[in-house]
Amino acid sequence: MLRHIVLFVVLLGFWALLSGQLDWTDGHQRYLMICGLASCALATLIVKRVGFLDQEGPLGRFLVGALIYVPWLLWQIIKSNVDVARRIWSLNPDIDPVVFKASYDMKSSLGAAVYANSITLTPGTLSIEIDTQKKEIMIHALHHTNKDTKAIHDRVLALEGKQ
Repeated sequence: MLRHIVLFVVLLGFWALLSGQLDWTDGHQRYLMICGLASCALATLIVKRVGFLDQEGPLGRFLVGALIYVPWLLWQIIKSNVDVARRIWSLNPDIDPVVFKASYDMKSSLGAAVYANSITLTPGTLSIEIDTQKKEIMIHALHHTNKDTKAIHDRVLALEGKQ
């Protein structure tokens, strides 16, 4: 239950940060605040009904790990952006598309989802399919040098608390 309360508070805080609607005395803003509360409550209820948070490991450890993982992932995205731009804008584009499978060792579905989404967020790579039975992700890469997903894999494992 604590996880759901934390999720609701985080969603509500994120909504308030993005919307800026915090004046309860204004009728229009009050309506928007009620809609924000309702949407956060509905999202939390859906997560509770699906049982998503009940299946995962300790949420606190995951959130603390995310404070380290997210800046690292942003740096990887920047480096990949530069690499893709260099490949695309060069006079002789060095593009050699490849599709390959990468196995993963994540124990939770959240870890596998974070891994696949991190690959997709990194320019030049795209997660196509996740095979949860074989624990493999099919990936499309712009160049064969982008086949190394071990760094992302190891960081997500650390995020899960498995390393």
